Amino acid sequence: MLDFKAGDQRAFQNLFDKYKRRVITYCFRFCGSRAVAEELAQETFLKVYKAARRYRPKARFSTWLFKIATNVCLNELRRPVYRNRVESLDRITENEAGAKVSKVAATRQESPHAMLVHREQREMVHMAIEQLPEKQRAALLLRIEGEFSYGEIGQQINRSENHVKTLIHRGRMRLKKALAGYFGEHNG
Repeated sequence: MLDFKAGDQRAFQNLFDKYKRRVITYCFRFCGSRAVAEELAQETFLKVYKAARRYRPKARFSTWLFKIATNVCLNELRRPVYRNRVESLDRITENEAGAKVSKVAATRQESPHAMLVHREQREMVHMAIEQLPEKQRAALLLRIEGEFSYGEIGQQINRSENHVKTLIHRGRMRLKKALAGYFGEHNG
């Protein structure tokens, strides 16, 4: 980022290439739609681009980047018309060559029933995550998806490290409670 701040345009492209998948995945976990996640990631990188002159390396670049991504996602959730659409990972799409392929790896040798159960489980978890309060959801996703430390998450969501621990603990407890009946029936 410091190279980009100094005027090296290729440095921004390198940052984009390095972090785009992680940011899109994070945004997807937040909003549940691949298309919306890509828009939110694009908005995140646009904000990074515009903020280059003001960038100060007080923490790791990824901490700063995901703070921006978190704010973009939270702003999206607060929109009057939230664009929440759950997109199936097993839908048919086109690859770079234009061939029709399933988004789920073709090498997976699961029975149709097992695939249905796994898809149902993913949807249940996603819906439970969507029901979490915004800050709990952000803290939990940053910890799980971003693998950030509690201190880094605190910097990203403007909370103390202890508050982040509390948010994550409460978020996990809410998820456990929300999913107990469902997973208890399938895994008991």
